[in-house]
Amino acid sequence: MAHYDRGFDFGGTLEEFIQMAREFGAKMKNMAPDMDPFYGNCCGAGFRHDRWQAYFYPPANIYNKDDGSIVLEFALAGYDESGVSVSFQGDYLVLNAKAAAGSAEGEEGRFSRRGFRPRDIERQKYRVPAEDYAQELAKAVFKNGVLTVTVPPKAGEGSGIKIEIVKEGK
Repeated sequence: MAHYDRGFDFGGTLEEFIQMAREFGAKMKNMAPDMDPFYGNCCGAGFRHDRWQAYFYPPANIYNKDDGSIVLEFALAGYDESGVSVSFQGDYLVLNAKAAAGSAEGEEGRFSRRGFRPRDIERQKYRVPAEDYAQELAKAVFKNGVLTVTVPPKAGEGSGIKIEIVKEGK
C-alpha cells in the first residue's frame, strides 16, 4: 500500500509555482524587444506583441477567393456600423471599432453567463500588401454583425486591359 505524507503543503507549492510563472513572464516581457524585431508592431491577423501575449479579437476569417481576391471577415456582434472604420496604411488594412453603448455592461443587474464582451478595437492591423492587391478597389459590407472586406488582386502584367475591336465605319 502506498503511503501518503499528509504534511505536504500543496497550497504553498502552488503559490511558489505561480510566483515563478509571474517572474518568467516578466523576464520574457523585458527580453521581447531583443528577441523579436517586430516587437510593438503588429504582424497581421490580430497578433500583438506589445503585451507579450497573443490574442485574436475580433474573431476573423481571412481567405483568398478563386479570382485571387483576399477576403477578411470580422465578427462584430455588439457593434454599430457607424462606429466601425477600415482604412489602408501602407501594406496593412487597419480596423477601428467602438463598442455600442451599453454592450460592454449588462443592461440591468449582473450576468449569469457572459460569452463575449464587446470592447473598443484600436488600430488592429492585417497584412494586405499594396503590391499584390488593388487597395483602392476594396469593398466593405457590414451585415448581421459581420464586416466583410474584399480586396481584389492587382492586374498582372500579362492580363492587361482588353480593347474591343470595331469595324471601321460603324
